[in-house]
Amino acid sequence: MVHKLLCLLLLALLFVTFANVIDQRCHAYPEPAIVAKAWEFDFSFDLPRPISFTTPDGRVRWFWYLTYRITNNTDRERLFIPEITIATDEGDILLAGRSVPPGVFEAIKAQLPNHLIESPIQVVGKLLLGPDNAKDSLAIWPADEHEIDTMSVFIGGLSGETAVVKNPVSKEDVLMTKTLMIDLALPGEPPNPQHQPVILQEQRWVMR
Repeated sequence: MVHKLLCLLLLALLFVTFANVIDQRCHAYPEPAIVAKAWEFDFSFDLPRPISFTTPDGRVRWFWYLTYRITNNTDRERLFIPEITIATDEGDILLAGRSVPPGVFEAIKAQLPNHLIESPIQVVGKLLLGPDNAKDSLAIWPADEHEIDTMSVFIGGLSGETAVVKNPVSKEDVLMTKTLMIDLALPGEPPNPQHQPVILQEQRWVMR
């Protein structure tokens, strides 16, 4: 009798595990196509670097910036509208360009060897074909005032690949786009994050 009960319990556990696996698969996010099935810009970047900036009221604040080059090697001219979001291991969600005071871009540009780099506002617009028409720009966001160990940078606007998924709660259709995800490790500590170089952990495409 005990043996039968143990067998039934084991079968029940296996059924629950199998059901959970199926449920997770049903609600899993779609993955980008292995072979690109839509247009896609070529994107290269440098690892984020910190910079200190003194605001007009005398306060010293730190910001991260990531420089990049965007090239249109697709079949025609296309509109480039970067959408860059940063997520940290402490649960912070930051939008590049938000809470960045005037003057930070010029302070960064003064330190870069490329003085033709465009601001995050200037780079938005029509992207002509070919390497000769590539644009250089950067993303800027505030450095967190608390210690973080990792952050992920999500860069949208690079691909025309999309997917529609059903929101499991509202049951509404949600449009997802192919987005570049860059995972980074941050050995530094606030208020000055420039203790050690940022480490690139992973770079891959996701649907977001």
